[in-house]
Amino acid sequence: MKKAPLIIALIILSAVTTGQTGDDITRKGLNSITENVLKSQLTFLSSDWMEGRETGEKGEYMSADYIASMLQYMGVAPGGDFGSGGGRQGQRERSYFQNFQLLKSSQGENQTMAVITTTGSAARTTHFAYNLDYSVRNSAAGMEIDAPVIFVGYGIRSGKINDFTKKDVKGKVILRVSGLPASARAAGGSEAAAMNASKDVAARELGAIAVLEVNPVTIVLATGAERRDFMNMSPSEGRISSGRPSASLSIPQPSVAAQLPRITVSARLANEILEGAGFTIADFAAQADTRQLLQYPEVTGKKVKLVSSVNSSLINVRNVIGIIEGEKSDEIIVVGAHYDHLGIGNGYIWNGADDNGSGTVGVMTLARAVMATGKKPEKTIVFALWTAEEKGLIGSRYWVDNPTVPLENIRMHINFDMISRYIADDQPNAVTMTYTDSHPLFREITEKNIAKFGIDIVPDYQPSDNPPGGSDHRSFVAKGIPIMRFKPGHREEYHTPADDVTTLDWDIMEKVIKITFANLWELANSDWK
Repeated sequence: MKKAPLIIALIILSAVTTGQTGDDITRKGLNSITENVLKSQLTFLSSDWMEGRETGEKGEYMSADYIASMLQYMGVAPGGDFGSGGGRQGQRERSYFQNFQLLKSSQGENQTMAVITTTGSAARTTHFAYNLDYSVRNSAAGMEIDAPVIFVGYGIRSGKINDFTKKDVKGKVILRVSGLPASARAAGGSEAAAMNASKDVAARELGAIAVLEVNPVTIVLATGAERRDFMNMSPSEGRISSGRPSASLSIPQPSVAAQLPRITVSARLANEILEGAGFTIADFAAQADTRQLLQYPEVTGKKVKLVSSVNSSLINVRNVIGIIEGEKSDEIIVVGAHYDHLGIGNGYIWNGADDNGSGTVGVMTLARAVMATGKKPEKTIVFALWTAEEKGLIGSRYWVDNPTVPLENIRMHINFDMISRYIADDQPNAVTMTYTDSHPLFREITEKNIAKFGIDIVPDYQPSDNPPGGSDHRSFVAKGIPIMRFKPGHREEYHTPADDVTTLDWDIMEKVIKITFANLWELANSDWK
């Protein structure tokens, strides 16, 4: 007789459990997303102990270990490399890490550059100073260049603009102006971004062997202190420099020729190349902002001679990958964010709380919310934390080329990058939502879930057939995979030591994660195309 109450209790519990609606399950996940949960993770991840999480350095390795341990604690399975040993029942066990190597390159001691002007049988050689008049974008190998140089304006070959018309640049060095003319900038959005991104492609396809690039507002500074600031200045004037020698990371390539050398030059050096053509870089830039199609005299009799040595080494890096297996292993959603940042230098630690500790914690918190539902999703969800985004989206690019799940099974990608700052202090609820325009459902469910779950957020919807931006979603766009991302502000602390937890707006971070979870859970448990 004593068994009766227990049986009745089990029947009631079963009824309560099976009676849960989809919205009830979603709310269980949403309720697990709180400010305290975000603070407890991000305060540690962006602390000085992590040493700025620079790619391949100790702090980034510690961060990866922390992320993996949190995923394991939540019950998220490892989704990285398979081990070589036998696991239970002879099966190979997976790790939380995808390990690979990168080539680290920095400029060596031997750096010389000269412009040679030939007039008839006479030649004049003008030498320029490294880190004053020019700097070499790090390449994987040292180089010596001795070749004619030709001016190609902005170096655009797109739409109505073709700066290469009647110009033979094969085997030559090209001098071009950075950015875009006013007419091209006016296009805005993805069109302007694509035009700018295609400049190197055009130069390479037409056979140029190197690029000299000048900003028309560049000023050659005179004093030693000014010279230091000129070369180390961040894009936002007046920022603190790391003071570290610049170094680049790249995925090792089978051919050095795959990289197009790029040398940033001063206006003084550029004008030495243009000398005799009848105009200066400033003249050209002024004309470019008033006319769409530019006509300018040819540069003749000019040659560039460059010697640049390189110091190279291999470093070990890793992505962190977790996976929640769904009922369908052949339908996968990838949620990702980069966890690396800028490291230590000049007595400062670049903690990167917003960039991108916030996105990293966002991905971990989404994993926690999925587990909190107590329900296995229909689709499989991969949670990925990328390395080396700050070095050129390298971690995500490596993963899409060497995926730990079949790439053809990936239905979409959700990206978090810098989700913890207001767009402006007087716009605490504003965000942009960028998504692939062939999937209007992404906007429809966002509008529905904002209303249904009372998430106080106001998106600016930005659909695109080629979603722009400088973050890891671009690696998926390049593979034709639909994406969705929410992004609030991009504030003045960006890429400075001031990007610390004390500056964060926790409420907008919580809202971004909540609307993303509501969308993710719906997309993971419904059929859509």
